[in-house]
Amino acid sequence: MNQVDDKKLPAVLMASSSSELLQRYALGERDFPGSKLNEANLTRADLSGADLSRIHLQYAYLAGAKLKGTNLSQALLNGVQLVGADLRDANLSISNLSEAELSGADLRDAVMKTADLRGADVSNANLGCVNLCGADLRYANLVNSNFSYTNFTNAFLAAANLSNAYLVGANLSHADLNGANVENALFGYNQGLSKTVKLDLQIRGAIFIIDSEL
Repeated sequence: MNQVDDKKLPAVLMASSSSELLQRYALGERDFPGSKLNEANLTRADLSGADLSRIHLQYAYLAGAKLKGTNLSQALLNGVQLVGADLRDANLSISNLSEAELSGADLRDAVMKTADLRGADVSNANLGCVNLCGADLRYANLVNSNFSYTNFTNAFLAAANLSNAYLVGANLSHADLNGANVENALFGYNQGLSKTVKLDLQIRGAIFIIDSEL
């Protein structure tokens, strides 16, 4: 029976600074789980495809960063600046993004199951086909964002601002929309909306461009 030599196993080391992280990434490394880089300046950094799971990036600066396909699951990202960042296909499941700045970010096809987005600014962002099952978006600013075919199953949207948002095709099964601002938000072909909920949304200013499937 062959035994694995521990000395030959690749060591996964946490980066201790933003400069170290970027240098190691440039040299081909991609695994940095659990690194603690709170308040780091990674503006416009390219960390596409990296494993940043469980990373601490609280109040860090990542505006314009390229994070396509990056693993940010279980990351601490509260207060992080991700304005205009590319997060397509990223994994943000169980991450803490409360009070984060995500305006103008591209999150298409990202996985954000049970993510904490309370009070986050996600305005003017693209979240088409995102998995937000069980996510907490209470008090989040979602103004003018695209949520076409996004999965909001069991998501918490109470008191969120969805004015002028695009939600055609979104799955809203068991989503909590109590108190959400839906003024001029566009709905249609939505799963999980009862006639009663649909009528309530219309009374609150929502626009149904196509009758929802009930």
